[in-house]
Amino acid sequence: MNRYSIKYLQITLIFILFSSVVVAQSPSVKTFVDRSDILIGEQVKYKVVATFTTGAFKTNWFATPDSVAHFEIVDRSKIDTTIADNITTLEQTITLTSFDSGRWNTPAFSINFNPVKDDTAISVFTDSMTINVGYTATDTSSQLRDIKPIMNVTVENYLWYYIGGGILLLLIAGFFIWWYFKNKKKAPLPAFSSKISPYDEAMQQLEQLKQLNLQNADTIKQYHTGIAEIFKRYISRKQNVSVMNKTTGDILVHLADNKLPADIISAVATALRCGDAVKFAKYLPAAAESEECITKIKEAISFIQSPKPQNP
Repeated sequence: MNRYSIKYLQITLIFILFSSVVVAQSPSVKTFVDRSDILIGEQVKYKVVATFTTGAFKTNWFATPDSVAHFEIVDRSKIDTTIADNITTLEQTITLTSFDSGRWNTPAFSINFNPVKDDTAISVFTDSMTINVGYTATDTSSQLRDIKPIMNVTVENYLWYYIGGGILLLLIAGFFIWWYFKNKKKAPLPAFSSKISPYDEAMQQLEQLKQLNLQNADTIKQYHTGIAEIFKRYISRKQNVSVMNKTTGDILVHLADNKLPADIISAVATALRCGDAVKFAKYLPAAAESEECITKIKEAISFIQSPKPQNP
């Protein structure tokens, strides 16, 4: 081997050794974006890839803020680490968006690589990528149209509709009320089978009551119950009304409505209320008081039966 060949070999070995040292000490950082033109509010993927010799460096990855000039950070992925052929690869994807229209550059982020066998740190910056942010393009191909004239709005007055509807409802309600009372069955009058007049019948029955012996409670109760039944039967037949199921209070109101004098109404009230006391309170009046009740009822019946003078 001649002198020149030896010298060439030495230079080649030195170059190879120098290249390996340079590779070990020179990590690389690459930056990618999935698109360079977006509409306002759309998103762009900003990807950072760093490679270096495995075990030669300790990395200090950049911290991303929530927002940078003209951009908002939507999302940031975890830093993925892969090792192949003694080369370590670190990857992170940052999702950006922008609400400012214009042509903007992403910031350059610094990644520090600290050599394991050297004190000199290496800082490598990511590339600043240009992103065009714009609005949706206006469709100029569509035909321009004239502005439509103002439309007249017709205001409807519904007052008369409401009035008409109210009148119709009142007519319908009035018809049903009329129909109800027209077809309402009147309570049938009690059937009284008697061949003599109401007055004669009442007087005969009262005379029969006077024959009872007023010495025991049962007879006294029968006596006063009979007085009330005879008087109600007389009124029902005489005036063609049904008062058989009326109470003493109802009977007195009925007499007052028929314009009977106050003394007659008072006499009837005394007789009937005495009968109520006997029937419900087990009151046992003296014989004279019981006979007085029949007398008062007779007088009331006679007054009702007697003809009344006509007003001139």
